[in-house]
Amino acid sequence: MSAPARRGGRGGRALLCAPLLALAAAVLALLAGQGRAEAAPEAHLLRVDPRASTVDGSPVLTTVLEVVQNKRLSDITRNCAALTGDANLDCISDAIEQPSALYSSFDFPDKNAIFSVTVDGTDLPAKFESKARWGDSAGQPGVGTAWLILIDAASSMGTRFDEAKAVASAFVNAMQPNDIVDVIFFNDRGVVEDSKWVSNKQTAAQAIAGVTRTYPTQGRTRPLFTIIKNAATDAFKELGNAGQGVPVPMHQAMVVLSNGSAGADPSSTAAASNLLRDYLTKGRFPENNDVLPKTPVPVISIWFPSRLVEEFTANAREFMEGMANTEIGGFFSVVRDGQQRRAANIVNAIRTRFNKMHIVKWRVSCVAPSITQTFKLAFINTDPPIAGDATFQNVPVGIDPTAWPLDIDREATDRAAKKDPLYPGSTVKIFGNFCWGGNTQRAEIYMVPKNQAAPQSLQGGNLEDAKKAQRTLIEGGMRGKAVTAGDSVVEFELPDTDKFLVGKGDQMTARLIVYDNQARRTSAVTADKILTLKAKEAPLPYLLIGGVTFGGVVIVLLLVSIFRGGGGRRRGAVAAAP
Repeated sequence: MSAPARRGGRGGRALLCAPLLALAAAVLALLAGQGRAEAAPEAHLLRVDPRASTVDGSPVLTTVLEVVQNKRLSDITRNCAALTGDANLDCISDAIEQPSALYSSFDFPDKNAIFSVTVDGTDLPAKFESKARWGDSAGQPGVGTAWLILIDAASSMGTRFDEAKAVASAFVNAMQPNDIVDVIFFNDRGVVEDSKWVSNKQTAAQAIAGVTRTYPTQGRTRPLFTIIKNAATDAFKELGNAGQGVPVPMHQAMVVLSNGSAGADPSSTAAASNLLRDYLTKGRFPENNDVLPKTPVPVISIWFPSRLVEEFTANAREFMEGMANTEIGGFFSVVRDGQQRRAANIVNAIRTRFNKMHIVKWRVSCVAPSITQTFKLAFINTDPPIAGDATFQNVPVGIDPTAWPLDIDREATDRAAKKDPLYPGSTVKIFGNFCWGGNTQRAEIYMVPKNQAAPQSLQGGNLEDAKKAQRTLIEGGMRGKAVTAGDSVVEFELPDTDKFLVGKGDQMTARLIVYDNQARRTSAVTADKILTLKAKEAPLPYLLIGGVTFGGVVIVLLLVSIFRGGGGRRRGAVAAAP
């Protein structure tokens, strides 16, 4: 490698030192924050979504997160302690159904946030791109919630069954344009009706109305823990980046409408509900899932008290209350006989919190060469200190590392090409953030022939479609050779052919694809995002033409001289003969 290239490599590593030191400090702050009191503000990652990269060809991750300060339930319900029976339940419900009763929301401090991806044991900071509130982005693609609504249809629900259906209908009626819903009814043994995932309100409403009565009792105990866990696993494991017949939104939530009755079932205790809460908070369906993305699920648990033995009633309440993971947006409330009017307040309180979530986009140049990834979110120098989130450890998020786009600085590359247009046999500089560590053997360039079409869009397809498009363009392209390769710029020699030139005169361009042959990643390949740079025809080789002309003149003069000299000798020889 040349001296300038070596200096560039050291410079690139030096530039990484500052953000890496800041990241180290942020990780320490994250770990310290996790040990603070519950009142400290916390950030919770609810989704890391890579789908935008397959649409616009940029290495951009979309994260859904919230920054909240959770409040103690005992502080909220202190005034209810002196009440008993129904009055106590009503007091608690009235208190927690108020918007923002359980939390305080904070703006996302992007200037103090560090989002990193772990590659080969090193945490590499991503670049902040943009942020927006969830409630202000309802019309954007993917901004919606997948609602799993579980309705208890066991005979022990009695008249509470219709009230549970009324609350379920309130959630369906409040669906936003990008929301989808799966309505499931369960009895004493398992799921009895399932609408599957649908995006149409009317279809979901018909599914709720279609079950008109409860199912007969099938024993004195029922494994409520197992029923709910299996229903959640079966429903949420169908949700991935490709979807199952309906567009899958970036957020998800589960609503459980039940009396919590499990009889004497030993697996459906308060302790078991805590395990269920942790399972849904981790968002792995099933727990050993190594393929589908990690999707933490807020649990909205609504208790419909029924006439049960006192001990069973206490267990039912503890079970239902224990499921609600309020730290990430879960919710618990009580609907007594004839109180289905509470549905509006419940839906409003939940929607209000969801609307305060943040959609934050990050530019991620490098990813680990595996299906699973590790992401960390940390904050430095915030007042008050904010605890970060390091729960996305070695989890699938939907990234195929071979289909993750290279991070090309299109503006810098375009400026350089306008100043010095490409032409056959010339060189071109491509700017960006590259992960090949200065290895010229990894960097390749392919010029796309002028008669070869690029795909119009990869939206609606899958990862294999994107990889197939890459292979097609590379196989038909003309390869260039890397001269130098650094972390921020790479220079290529272009093939000496005009087959990649498109257009004429000042409108002439060249399309190209940059390829990392070790990570098997390319730059954008769609027609609207493929790297298209200003080009021109190869200039006439004036030196060569001058040299050929000069050589031709010399040859002509030599021939003339030889011809004239040879003729003189012949005339002299003829004159001397007599």
